[in-house]
Amino acid sequence: MEERFSLGAFLIKFGTPDKCLKTIFDLRFPKGAFCESCKMVTKFYRVEGRPLYACSCGWQISPLAGTILEKTTTPLQYWFYAVFIMSTTRSGVSAKQLQRMLGVTYKTAWSVKYNLILCNITAKL
Repeated sequence: MEERFSLGAFLIKFGTPDKCLKTIFDLRFPKGAFCESCKMVTKFYRVEGRPLYACSCGWQISPLAGTILEKTTTPLQYWFYAVFIMSTTRSGVSAKQLQRMLGVTYKTAWSVKYNLILCNITAKL
């Protein structure tokens, strides 16, 4: 029988901004990131206090660059939680419900939902 991804498992896997950022980094660079300065695929380390990773030579990359998360001020865990909610409910979720569940303004909840739906539509094209 298929095991469901519960809220507890979600919180363990994506409970902090660092875990969310690491997940995005691993998805965008599964074989490692290419350093423009070193001209090779190398190990990148997390830069404290910023959503960046840096090579030992100092070259920095952002796993959020070029995504819908690039200039967001909404915490990454909220985005991940919105994806979790939208993917686990049968009949979908309204922006008003996201507002209540995330504890954000209606404008933020609507924007998150709209961008996630837009990404889903463009991914299918």
